[in-house]
Amino acid sequence: MDGEQDYRRALGAFATGVALITADAPGGPAGLVVNSFTSVSLTPRLVLWCLGDRSDRFATFSVAERWGVSILADSHQALSARFAQQGSTASQDNVFERLAGAPVVDGAIARFVCSTRDRLTMGDHLVIVGAVEAFDTQSGDALTYFRGRYGVARTEG
Repeated sequence: MDGEQDYRRALGAFATGVALITADAPGGPAGLVVNSFTSVSLTPRLVLWCLGDRSDRFATFSVAERWGVSILADSHQALSARFAQQGSTASQDNVFERLAGAPVVDGAIARFVCSTRDRLTMGDHLVIVGAVEAFDTQSGDALTYFRGRYGVARTEG
């Protein structure tokens, strides 16, 4: 096995949460689903995510100086599916609200507002590092992604 699809299947064996990155754009909040979101540092508070250079939203997100991250709840599967597709546009159903001035998803189980700290080109992706300016959390079950399918990580209790 050494083809691109084989490699994608192998990477898909890593179960992840689902994050929706959002930024202001001329037509309203733009969104992009990623599973590359991760913490970089606790002090200072830094996170990163990766943006594919072939994304139709590259022009918006590659230059965004401020953006939101919403860790999606299990009830957000349809929203995730919409913003994972090429050509998706700003939501018309008012799922976004403002946290510290940035668009985030109402009802997400964790939300972060970040300012871009660094951008690094690595292969066919732009790695975007953000300084966390604000965050909040709420209880709930998380939307997950594993081997090309959605699932749920349940909270205990």
